[in-house]
Amino acid sequence: MSMTIQKYEDWMRPQVIELFNMEYGIPIDEFDRLFGDFYEHPFQKEQCIRIVSVDGKKVAGFQSFFYWPVMVNGQLVKAYQSGNSLVHPDFRGQRLFARMLNYIHEPESGFQCDLLIGFPVEASYNSFIRNGWYNPFNLQWYIKPLNPILSMLSNPEKQLEKKWNNRMKADFQFDPKIAAVAQQGAFDDYRFNYEKGDFYRFTFEENGLKAFFELKAQRRKKVIRELVIGKFLSSHLDVPFIQRAFDGLIKAVRKSSNFTMISCAINPDSPELKQAMTHCGFKPIDRKIYFIAKGPVADQIKDWSHWWIYRSDIDTW
Repeated sequence: MSMTIQKYEDWMRPQVIELFNMEYGIPIDEFDRLFGDFYEHPFQKEQCIRIVSVDGKKVAGFQSFFYWPVMVNGQLVKAYQSGNSLVHPDFRGQRLFARMLNYIHEPESGFQCDLLIGFPVEASYNSFIRNGWYNPFNLQWYIKPLNPILSMLSNPEKQLEKKWNNRMKADFQFDPKIAAVAQQGAFDDYRFNYEKGDFYRFTFEENGLKAFFELKAQRRKKVIRELVIGKFLSSHLDVPFIQRAFDGLIKAVRKSSNFTMISCAINPDSPELKQAMTHCGFKPIDRKIYFIAKGPVADQIKDWSHWWIYRSDIDTW
């Protein structure tokens, strides 16, 4: 039978779950719950589009675009993130991924958006570029050592959990000159429903100026206790204040816990963020994350330096 590219239907769910189990070894029950929490939450269900390639009744590939609110020039744009892309091993080499990407431009898809964003892995990056996506910058990782010795003798995750308040849903208005994923309580409610891990939030205020941090603890090689700054937003695009906000965060982390290091992935073209990294003693490492974009909003942008995109903006944060 000829391969068909179409919208996802509920009868396909077991095959899609099995596809991800085959590729990543995620237990079927676990991914089935995640699939429901991710795509069928009220925030997402009527917004996202799930695309499949089918050979008769066999699902050969899956691709999705999920609603991901982005603020540009102080306005909310209808933005979607591309993710959870997978083609069955038996059907690779047939350009199914490219055909699924193109499906959103077909009239029958009914899909409309202002902006598409993505964070592709190496294997799919070239396919996106051939499909007309821009790669305006890649996120550059920076790290700052904290307490390498003490981190091995303590439990920094529990330390921070005891000293800091639980992560709460929050709305935060940032400087309209900054383009970033919106910080909305409703978006938090959706993400909190499926995210797993040790998450924290920190706010810094000074003379009416406010800054917002989203953080997550993770372990590397069992002994490296890393605290990742997944997002930073500021009410004002003021370099001295931004630097003091990062100083305040680092001081608060040191006072409350013993992490091996703290890290942050930023748009390296942002002068404000790059100056903050240098000011606080962060050093760049040879590790990056691809960022890509497409659509009417992306077509109009000439200067991407004020796009504050971070690790927590990826759906798998």
